[in-house]
Amino acid sequence: MSKVSEKVYNAVTRLELREDELRRWCFPRPCEQQGKAKLFNIDQSYNRRVPGRYIRTCRRCKTVYRIHGDGRPLTVEKCEYHWGKMSRSVMPIHYCCKRSVGSSPCATAPQHVSEEIDPDNLTGFINTGLNTSVTEESIYALDCEMLFTTAGMDVAAISIVDSNCQLVYETLILPDAPIIDYNTEHSRLTKEHFTGVTTTLRDVHSKLLSMVGSNTILVGHGVEHDLLRLKVIHDRIVDTSIIYPHPRGPKIRNSLAYLKERFLSVSISSPNELKCREDAKVTMKLVLRKKRL
Repeated sequence: MSKVSEKVYNAVTRLELREDELRRWCFPRPCEQQGKAKLFNIDQSYNRRVPGRYIRTCRRCKTVYRIHGDGRPLTVEKCEYHWGKMSRSVMPIHYCCKRSVGSSPCATAPQHVSEEIDPDNLTGFINTGLNTSVTEESIYALDCEMLFTTAGMDVAAISIVDSNCQLVYETLILPDAPIIDYNTEHSRLTKEHFTGVTTTLRDVHSKLLSMVGSNTILVGHGVEHDLLRLKVIHDRIVDTSIIYPHPRGPKIRNSLAYLKERFLSVSISSPNELKCREDAKVTMKLVLRKKRL
């Protein structure tokens, strides 16, 4: 882990989000009750509220379905969906299969999955911005992969790199709730990856509290999503989806893949790396490029 130079640190500081911006972009913010977080502007964000105690909306096919108390669907129902985003061209297509809008789904799964949240029950959070045990000035880029459990979307892996894009922490994370879908199309993770994995989110929190403090700047892409699932509150944030704005305005964000293709000419990935390691490196390089470092 290399120490960040004063020049780089001061330059990146100028890209940090203000408190009002953290709230507008729906980052987890401190709550009066310790261990809890609150979200502002949730209905204008990418987050979706749970529609009811035993009702969920499938993230993939948008089917509304009912669940048992343990989070499993009441009925076994196949999920048919397009896993890729839709293009914004004159004649839109699904990126996953290159088919037009309205075409038959190209993927199936044995059950529905949900990513909705209950904003009144955001518990188990740590506030690294208040961590006084780490005083060193540092910049880290982080990225996470997600999967689905009976409790909804959960964090499955985390990678953190320093300002030189050197890996400083990486682990798979075993969720507390039973896994029902590995989200492989997006995470590249499978059941085999989790053989022998025992690291929990509490273990990750302990590691973060040994690395991240009030003088740490965290970098990411749409990183409010990662911090929400990691259950981390932090004040000093630089987000590449915000500092590289979409020409159509803030309601649309550039994908990390697009920014990488447009602004970074070198290959960063390795076939044996976790996808989140590659993405963490990309976000750090984009931030350094923004400040011409």
